Amino acid sequence: MQHLHRFQPNGFWLVTAAAVTWGTIGVATQTIYSIDTTTSLFINLARMVIAAPLLMLACWRVLGGQMFKVRGRDLAIMLLSGTLLALSQAAYFAAIRHTGVTIATLLTICISPLVVTGVSVLLKFETLTRRILIALACALVGSILLVGLGSPEDAGYDLQLGTIFSVIAALGYAGMILCGRFVASDYHPLQVTAINFGAGAAVLLVINLVSGIETVHTAQGWVLVAYLGLVPTALAYWLFQAGLRSVSATAASIVSMLDPLVAALLAWALFGERLVITGVIGGALLMMSIFLLLVDRK
Repeated sequence: MQHLHRFQPNGFWLVTAAAVTWGTIGVATQTIYSIDTTTSLFINLARMVIAAPLLMLACWRVLGGQMFKVRGRDLAIMLLSGTLLALSQAAYFAAIRHTGVTIATLLTICISPLVVTGVSVLLKFETLTRRILIALACALVGSILLVGLGSPEDAGYDLQLGTIFSVIAALGYAGMILCGRFVASDYHPLQVTAINFGAGAAVLLVINLVSGIETVHTAQGWVLVAYLGLVPTALAYWLFQAGLRSVSATAASIVSMLDPLVAALLAWALFGERLVITGVIGGALLMMSIFLLLVDRK
């Protein structure tokens, strides 16, 4: 007999839907780079600026004046979560500049769930079971096989600095998940996400002003930026926060690792990129980890 373990299926599928949606970010961003001249920092700022007011408006329509009723400690946690998300995105793209996509992605997606699991167990939020350990191992090995183990060929890369940025990105993302779990059960997902993105947009605006703003120039580019702001940002993070109401932080961090699998499949389908056998095995291991989290045999 099989039954769902610990968390509600609705929450699990909300987190899964968010992770699948995040997998489209790479394809959309790659398309923008092919038709426009802009920077990754501006793209991240634009998607935040598009998402934040829409989430606030939706929150007002749903909650009315209740959206402003947030305890001081919880408001600080939400603002911290948004700041960590913004810093994570900025650090990740800085890591790509210094190490290439492969190493930056591997370090970021592999360190985050380890940090989330360790902190959750240390603070006694979760119990580390054999099932979760196996799912985590499958997800980590699957991600490594999927992304690859190649090293950057350009001698101009600064691996040490890139690794530091990758670790910062991973820690920021892990912190965002843990902060979201703290307030998920007490507030509406729209309320949490709107505040997160308001803080994140402010942080990214400062970073862009310091580094120099290079905007999108083409109409097609702005259409894709609008998609990034509406779907894999506003919608996906709202789904993710809603899922955190019933899904553990560890499970959410593992499910989030579906992101590179979706990105690889889309790159193969749309851009003809080669999907080698190790990538297929890695994808299978990632799906196995999701299956282990969803179903428990009794």
